[in-house]
Amino acid sequence: MFSDNEKISLRQFKRIIVFDLFSISGLIIPRIAVDFAGRDGFSAIILGTIIALIYAAIIIFITKNLNENFMDYSIHNAGRLLTFIIGALYVIKLFACCVFATRLFGEVINETLLVDTDPRLIIIMLLLISAYAASKGFEVRARIVEVLYFIVIVPLLIFLILGLRDADMSNLMPIFTERPVDIVTGGYAVFLTFSLLELILFTEPFIQVSKTNVSKERSIFSYVVQALIIGGIMDILLFIITVGILGMEETKEKIWSTVSIIQLIKLPGGFIQRHDALIISLWMLSIFTIISGFIFYISYISKKIFHVSTQNYLIIPIIILIFGASVIPMDAEKNYEYFGKYMMFIGIPQSIILPLIVILIGKLRKMSNAKAVARSILILVTLFTTISLTGCGDMTEIEDRNFVQVMGIDLEGEEIKVYYVMPDLEAITGQSTKDSEKLIVELKGKDFFEIEDEYQLQSPKRLDFRHIKAIVLGKDLAENSEQLDELLFYIENNYELARNTLVYLSEKNAKEIITLNGSVSGGIGQYLERLYRNNLINIGKTEVSIGDLIYGKNSDNLIIKVPILRPHEKSVENIGLAVFDESKLVYELNERESDYINIAHGYGKNVRIYIRDREEDKPEYVIRIINVSRSAEFFWDNGKPRMAFKISGSGLVEKGTKNTKGITGAENDKYIHEIQTLCNKQIKGKITRLFDKIMKEENIDILNLYRMTSHKNKDMWLEYEQKEEGFIQDLEYTVEVDMKLK
Repeated sequence: MFSDNEKISLRQFKRIIVFDLFSISGLIIPRIAVDFAGRDGFSAIILGTIIALIYAAIIIFITKNLNENFMDYSIHNAGRLLTFIIGALYVIKLFACCVFATRLFGEVINETLLVDTDPRLIIIMLLLISAYAASKGFEVRARIVEVLYFIVIVPLLIFLILGLRDADMSNLMPIFTERPVDIVTGGYAVFLTFSLLELILFTEPFIQVSKTNVSKERSIFSYVVQALIIGGIMDILLFIITVGILGMEETKEKIWSTVSIIQLIKLPGGFIQRHDALIISLWMLSIFTIISGFIFYISYISKKIFHVSTQNYLIIPIIILIFGASVIPMDAEKNYEYFGKYMMFIGIPQSIILPLIVILIGKLRKMSNAKAVARSILILVTLFTTISLTGCGDMTEIEDRNFVQVMGIDLEGEEIKVYYVMPDLEAITGQSTKDSEKLIVELKGKDFFEIEDEYQLQSPKRLDFRHIKAIVLGKDLAENSEQLDELLFYIENNYELARNTLVYLSEKNAKEIITLNGSVSGGIGQYLERLYRNNLINIGKTEVSIGDLIYGKNSDNLIIKVPILRPHEKSVENIGLAVFDESKLVYELNERESDYINIAHGYGKNVRIYIRDREEDKPEYVIRIINVSRSAEFFWDNGKPRMAFKISGSGLVEKGTKNTKGITGAENDKYIHEIQTLCNKQIKGKITRLFDKIMKEENIDILNLYRMTSHKNKDMWLEYEQKEEGFIQDLEYTVEVDMKLK
């Protein structure tokens, strides 16, 4: 580290590059990669990183030929007029980048952390904080990044690694199916996010290198390589997780699809309910460093071309111009589209051509302190925390909100009926308990936006979905694909309604579940959450959320199974599974059928198998499954797709064992083996009959087998790529069961 001399170390330089590249690219890389290269987007990211390395080498080679900073070199060799034009083109590009970043981050913050805040206020706060950091000089900015580096990057990296568990490999496979030209185009598009490497031209004079046998340029390049490797790895992780969780179609839905998966990644232990707010808050800290960097470079170049004595004089007019451009009404997609075209056809080409022109002309002619850092970091963190947590101004006070615990939705004729269940805050605080019926708000409307308007007319309080526990769907709604699609679209575009919210289907209508709010301990919200968690932990299954239904809506041939609820006296019981294909309920499994389908999925821990001669008889044997796993191998058999499906595991005989007194160990083993044979035969028969009934008769891919072929048998996946519905009808299968009992 170097003190008060406007110099930075190579380590600080590397961390600035990582911060600057990841802060923006992390949000949009999955969308870019999927847009151009589909499932082979990871190849585009790798190619884009390689291009970035080559580009960085060219830029560093150019700096090697300069004996002063780039702008002064240009003035001395190309003249003031040409330098003014070159500088103006750089300012325009950096200005466009800054406006894009400001609008992007402003919209992300507004949709996630500060829903009630005027977007213009968010943008002006971003610019003011960033401008303050820029005014303190380059060395101070480097030290801010050094302090924040591990605070931001390490938790994000850990979070991404944990998120790999939730990625569905069938969304990522098979690979190498896209045209090479698409991958190359995608690589160039990914490289656009690395274009900030051109700022090495202006940064190089600030870098101080210790005296070694290695040249300054080689040292800089080695640190750039390290930074790009870190950035590339994080981008690939983001691509795998985003596409693995959301699928290709939903990844394309939003510019910042990365933000959506932050809600869906499940942290072990579940001790943080809204971990997405924490992760996004950490990510947002990198915003200020990138925007402050843009402001610094714009003022630095402007100082050179306008001959201003102090570049800080230019910061105020710069942020006014950036603010004005950032609040121009424009759709986010249009902003993304215009900026992408500008960078692809103007921004990047000029970044390569302009330095080469200056160097060519040159060749032809030859033929801030520690206290400032501390104050900057303190103000940066304090102001960010303030605007994130404040209850002042346009923010809605906590007492002016109605916190929704559960939302129920029914379809009555042409109208949607919504039930909002509020928590009994007075009971929680030890005061008198309200009538439970008063905690349920019931509204009707043609769509959810009309219902929101109706609520606002009836209540001075704002609906707050940040603590919602569950969503209950009525059966009529679930059977109406158009209405269910509208609901999922509404939730998809309402960030407050977390995608990891648990989802249920009522046997009849949502109201019969919602009205149990006063009958169950803690209210229906906590009751449903406990019911779900206990049942899932019991059988070892992952939870099903509204995000899964959204994912199913945006994906082809993806079956989602949702628990079915029935009111039972003053409680609720789980009576089976509802099968959804895209945005429609297509089949229902009863409780016993659900157990066998769960076993076929490998989720059968603690499920009980009842062995009897006839269904109406009492079970002769009861087996509790201890653990279960499944495997599926796909191959061609006489031109037909065939699957060898095997279930294996272990279980405990809970009823039906003989008294062990007076019998030998061998006799007992023989008896257990007989029960084991009956158990395996029953599981095999039940699952085979379910496969025949659901897959062959109803043509429903209940286990998402076609998607499984994407990484099990690529040729088979490609053969049925445009005729997925025919796969299940053509598929032949054998089921083998090997459960070991004791």
